[in-house]
Amino acid sequence: MSGHRGDPGLAVCLASSFCGYHAHTGFLNGLARLGLRPGRIAGASAGALSGGLWAAGIRGDELERLVMSLRFKRSFFDLLSILRFHLLFLNLGPSGVLSGCRLRKFLIRLIGDRRIEELQDPVLELAVSNLTRNCMQLKREGSLVDFMIASLAVPLLFTVQKVGGEDYVDGGVANETPFEHWLDDPSVHTILVHYIRHHSSRRFIPWWNATNVAATSHSVAAAELFEKRKALAAMSGKKVVFLETWTIFPGIFQWRTARSLIDAGALTAASLGSDPGLSSLRTSR
Repeated sequence: MSGHRGDPGLAVCLASSFCGYHAHTGFLNGLARLGLRPGRIAGASAGALSGGLWAAGIRGDELERLVMSLRFKRSFFDLLSILRFHLLFLNLGPSGVLSGCRLRKFLIRLIGDRRIEELQDPVLELAVSNLTRNCMQLKREGSLVDFMIASLAVPLLFTVQKVGGEDYVDGGVANETPFEHWLDDPSVHTILVHYIRHHSSRRFIPWWNATNVAATSHSVAAAELFEKRKALAAMSGKKVVFLETWTIFPGIFQWRTARSLIDAGALTAASLGSDPGLSSLRTSR
């Protein structure tokens, strides 16, 4: 990667999306190829994972190889996942299927035990849902790995994540696109919001099951909140660009399609090449 520092006035939001780290990876690398280097990144769920790795220095081909690797996908699972799956639906104890313990060890080996506030190029903010305080939060300090996992801890899929004595789940529950805090920030002049939409997850399951009901219900709530955030953006007077990437509905072990998901995100970023309003923000590559 180039030694150019990011533009502190260019902020990128990476939205919550199930297994959306492939498309977000392609989008971030696509921005870099255009010479657009954000000085701030905010992410929720999959966006927190991609943004956190990027901010920690895992970028370019290295990041693409990582998210396509089998070792990365296997790190989500541990030996007790099957037992938790059965106990969960019997309401006998666990709050989710995946504990995140193995993923945490994997990420610690990869980027170390770093803190969010140590990352300054870009500055990073991670959306989480704090169950202890019953509110959404943007974490700007604390353990990078712990809050990356907390942000992607989809309810029921992951167990509740305990960090610093408080309980957290997926940041996308209440803040799928964490960008509105920048609307009143005079240091931010341009906001790029990258969100991912999937073709129907019910294509191969023509009836409603518990997973489809939960996922679709969340999509309804997220869509309503997103429209309200877009309305706020329109009234802010700032340049806010909404960028949508459509992909197939991904799965944790769909490594054969990972390349196409990355390419889809990169294609979305490439569409910014024709935006004359961003030409002054580009650095030489």
